[in-house]
Amino acid sequence: MSERRTLSGSITVFASLSLMLVASFLLALLESARVKGLEAYSGMHRENAVESVLSEYDRDLFDRFGIFLLDGGYGSGALQFAQIDGRLLEISQKNLRPEVRGLSLRTAQNFYQMDVTQAQMERYLLATDADGAPFRAMAAASMKARYPAEVLQTLSEQSGRSEAAMDQAKQSQSSMDEAQQQIEQAKKQAAEAAQSRDSADQPDTVPAEPPENPMDIVKELKKTDILTLVMPEGVRVSGKQIDGSTTLEHRQLIQGNEPWSGSADWYEPVLYQQFLQTQFRCFTSETAGGGALDYELEYIAAGKDSDHANLKSVVRRLLLLREGANFLYLQADAAKQAEAYELAAAIAAAFAIAPVTPLLAQGILAAWAYAESILDVRALLSGGRVPWIKTAESWSSDLSGIGALLAGNAQAKTTESGDDYAGYLQKLLYFTSARASNYRAMDLMEWYRAGCGEGQIRMDAMIVTFRAAFCYEAQPLFSRLVTLQRLSVDRLEFAASATGSYFKKNQ
Repeated sequence: MSERRTLSGSITVFASLSLMLVASFLLALLESARVKGLEAYSGMHRENAVESVLSEYDRDLFDRFGIFLLDGGYGSGALQFAQIDGRLLEISQKNLRPEVRGLSLRTAQNFYQMDVTQAQMERYLLATDADGAPFRAMAAASMKARYPAEVLQTLSEQSGRSEAAMDQAKQSQSSMDEAQQQIEQAKKQAAEAAQSRDSADQPDTVPAEPPENPMDIVKELKKTDILTLVMPEGVRVSGKQIDGSTTLEHRQLIQGNEPWSGSADWYEPVLYQQFLQTQFRCFTSETAGGGALDYELEYIAAGKDSDHANLKSVVRRLLLLREGANFLYLQADAAKQAEAYELAAAIAAAFAIAPVTPLLAQGILAAWAYAESILDVRALLSGGRVPWIKTAESWSSDLSGIGALLAGNAQAKTTESGDDYAGYLQKLLYFTSARASNYRAMDLMEWYRAGCGEGQIRMDAMIVTFRAAFCYEAQPLFSRLVTLQRLSVDRLEFAASATGSYFKKNQ
């Protein structure tokens, strides 16, 4: 027979209290580790919520222009803070408490259960802040992968040549004005001398008939409408107009409260010019702009209220650009300088002002350069190409017969190596201030987006960077098991923030 044995055990009060102390200490450590885990867990979900809101960028603008912009107005035209905060809260809560599916998930224990009690956008940077610098940086970044550094360097050097040409144009006009002043002064003196002879009953002397003066021809040409002078035959200028008071340059803009801290690299202006050339159309584009204005690049360069006014302003500046380049070439062509000096000597002899012959020669060269620039612009508007610096072979006008040449439809000789109208327009865009260029490009984007028919947008409600603050709440878990003394805290609360930006994706 087997023997039954009974075992007994006991524990002292001191041992029980010691075990409770150890258990409380371990549970406190677990709760502390859980709090750290809650913070890390919420951090992942904060980033996810911010990225999810940023993923709601305007699809129409991205598909058309390739840049990311979040419409903070959600089609209303004004920032909707409550709607943005609601989206952040909704996405955060859904991620923290996802819909449970499946028996295994339903019975699983989640030690990091928490709720989002508040989500609020605190700081935000808009595309129009800092004179449109965030938009400019994003537009330039979208073109960075297309152009190697060597190409950017070449394009950057062209802007310097444009500035030199404009300086030459100013010198050309100054030379022409000074020469004409000398001639007018000589005419006035001749008239006074003739009046003195009449009063003294002296016989009149017949002055020599001066030859045709190109400066007089150019002076009369400048009084005519410039578009009438250079437009290709049979081509009509667009009649589209806009309300200038509604543009970004003239209306009160919404301001963000996040400072712009970006810095522009040397190639940013070049990349931005390429963005403009790629995304917008001009007078010689095969298809019209199709938006509020047809001549979009001309609007960026001039900022007028109509296609006609923008084209006129661009053509006038293009004439100056070509005049400067042509005047620079004439200063290096000895044969053409001799021809101009010969004509200047004849004019000086007719007015008895031989000492100013060199000054007259410079004025004649300036008039010749302007006449050549008219032929150049005619060729460009007709789709031709004109070299930046001409040669004797590519020069198109003769000093004699300038009036008859310009009265017709004559154009400059075109070359395969020269720039077309869009290329010269790009050179003019370098003279447009960054603020004006940024705002006018965004005007065009705003008008394009309005044509899509999906609510009203404003570019000064487009968010590119924002920071949001979140508040979280969780129930204590392990600390509830402590029986020695109940904690006075019945819930855990903490706050944190997260920042989202489109520049992370583009740069």
